[in-house]
Amino acid sequence: MDVSRRRMLQSAGVLPIAAAMGAAVSAAPLATVRSDTLEPRRRIALPDRGNFTFDGIHLNAAYTHPIGIRANAATENYVRSRMREPGRNWPVTNSRDAAVASFAKLINALPSEVAVVPSTLEGENLIAAALGLGRGAGVVTDPYHYDAALVMYGEMHKAGMLLTVLTPRDHSIDYAELEAAITAGTKLVALSLVSSETGHMHDLKTVCEIAHRKGALVYADIIQAAGAVPIDVKASGVDFCCTGMYKWLMGEFGAAFLYVRGDRLAALKRVQVGWRGMTKFVRHALPYDPPGPVGGDWLLGTDTASIFEVSTPNWSALATATESLAYIDDIGIDAIVRHRAPMIDRLQRELPKAGFQPLTPRDSRSPALVFAREGTRARFRESLMREKIYTTLYPNKIRISPSVYNDMADIDVLLRVLTARA
Repeated sequence: MDVSRRRMLQSAGVLPIAAAMGAAVSAAPLATVRSDTLEPRRRIALPDRGNFTFDGIHLNAAYTHPIGIRANAATENYVRSRMREPGRNWPVTNSRDAAVASFAKLINALPSEVAVVPSTLEGENLIAAALGLGRGAGVVTDPYHYDAALVMYGEMHKAGMLLTVLTPRDHSIDYAELEAAITAGTKLVALSLVSSETGHMHDLKTVCEIAHRKGALVYADIIQAAGAVPIDVKASGVDFCCTGMYKWLMGEFGAAFLYVRGDRLAALKRVQVGWRGMTKFVRHALPYDPPGPVGGDWLLGTDTASIFEVSTPNWSALATATESLAYIDDIGIDAIVRHRAPMIDRLQRELPKAGFQPLTPRDSRSPALVFAREGTRARFRESLMREKIYTTLYPNKIRISPSVYNDMADIDVLLRVLTARA
């Protein structure tokens, strides 16, 4: 059972009675405050510009998503509680549990299968360590995976770990080649569900079926997918996945959700110890303590993903995420996909006519499109800035990622700029 640090210490008899009574009040998981003016559930029509206050045309959600008015209000409510009652040792609103429950619902997981960690890559590092990757426990991945993750596995390879990086064909991954690459020495298949580099989107269920059939596990970086496309961890069978909150989840930096399939927990090494992974601690060194070892007695929990939670989480970011997830739920992921589809389709049709080479497969359900063209940044940066159009520009490619506030008029302006010098 996952318990708060204060409740754990209270049950162990460590807290004075007065402090314990105060903790019981402050630790109560109150719901995030929702304004009476907010629209009712599932009633938000897209495009929704009213929840956002940015200037210009934002087609860059794959880089970082604007925080909405609703989420900002929830964040300010949390910060005000810290200003008004600085003596409390626990947030007035248990935004950690609320955010975890909302994210678990989004991906069809149990809350006990979700941990809060500092970042997506930290989550991947934790899984790599818990699996004991190294000699005899190798990795298969592809070059569309996040660059820092490729470096992590590359450094492990230098130390003797078997590593196979698949070669793309026609900007996609051949799953027959994936299956052939998984050997008896493969422990993990690691990938980005949606690639930040090309917009390539994996068929996660097929990847998991192949990997599991050959005795390997699957980790998915879902930061470019969660909140933008449907994800069902039970239907796909994925073993582990992680996402930061600041892209399609419309949240803040400094916190991420790590999913660990419940039946995989027992096979993972505990690589760190934090207070959320403790279910009991009793001191024996202070006056009036019961007798026992001077270092104390404790029990470590092993049945929830919180074994990966070491530090106190970013409560402010979690307050933001709680309301952002509620906003996404009010719209519905399917509605977000339907809203985005005609904009994506038009870009896929029109930009190749203007000399842009599509790197995102035509049939991809990716929320972001990437096109290559020599000299893209030098050619278009000034004109895009002049029109206040925000995309991700690389020296020789552009990534375009519309969200809930965009409409076809935004695409019209973008196409006018990108085709003016074709």
